[in-house]
Amino acid sequence: MSAGRAGRRRPRRPSSERSGGRAILWVLLLLAIVVAAGWGLASGAFDEGDEPDAAVTAAEAPPVPLTFPEGLRREEMAERLAAETDLSAERYLAATDPGPVGRRLAGASRPTSLEGFLFPATYQIGERTTVDDLIEAQLSAYGDRVAGIDMAYAKSRNLTEFDVLIIASMIEREVAVDDERRKVAGVIYNRLKQGIPLGIDATVLYALGDWEATLTASALEVDSPYNTRRYGGLPPGPIASPGEASLKAAANPARNDLLFYVARNDGSGRHYFSTNAEQFERDVQRSRANAEAQ
Repeated sequence: MSAGRAGRRRPRRPSSERSGGRAILWVLLLLAIVVAAGWGLASGAFDEGDEPDAAVTAAEAPPVPLTFPEGLRREEMAERLAAETDLSAERYLAATDPGPVGRRLAGASRPTSLEGFLFPATYQIGERTTVDDLIEAQLSAYGDRVAGIDMAYAKSRNLTEFDVLIIASMIEREVAVDDERRKVAGVIYNRLKQGIPLGIDATVLYALGDWEATLTASALEVDSPYNTRRYGGLPPGPIASPGEASLKAAANPARNDLLFYVARNDGSGRHYFSTNAEQFERDVQRSRANAEAQ
């Protein structure tokens, strides 16, 4: 009986049914290939480790040069910053206001602004530059310049590096001709030594907050520690950011006996210098006559 079961044959399916099944298998195989290829294309955009926006990000705009000339105060720098870049003037002033950084730089016992420490130069302002970046660059530039200046003579006169910066800021605002910087520095040193008020007009203008203000009798009496006509010694801080030439002159003044100077007002930008009050008065009269002639 078992031999009989083994000898049976299973019925065969029609040929049309067999060919239809093979067609379905081919279709499924093609679909699998297409899907696999699609996944390969999709994953290929990231397989190299590139960010999606790496190829489409536009190139950054070139940096904008921002120039601070010598002799500007913080407010003027902030105005120029806002006028020529997208950076905030308010943020610049807030970041340079009296605080611990200025106190450390000045070696002072009180909060001190960054007035004077913001070195005047040309800085490149890129799209990613912040106000703090700019200030850091200015402070670094100041430190680099001062590091190369010999402060030995100033120290021998009991002046600190901060005192030299204050003197340099006054020189920057008072002097227009380079070869007069050390002479004006000499006058300042001599008056400090003799206890004579400095009487520098630029400090009064700083107290008034206007370099172009008219120095009337009442203006000259403004009650401010920056008014060196009313108060002896150096003002409490710089009145502007001086350049390297003024810093060098302030640290190494001309050794002279000069005590006075007054603008010639003859268009030369120079001053008359004198050692005594009598000659100074004559120089003042010459200065006034020159101004009238101009």
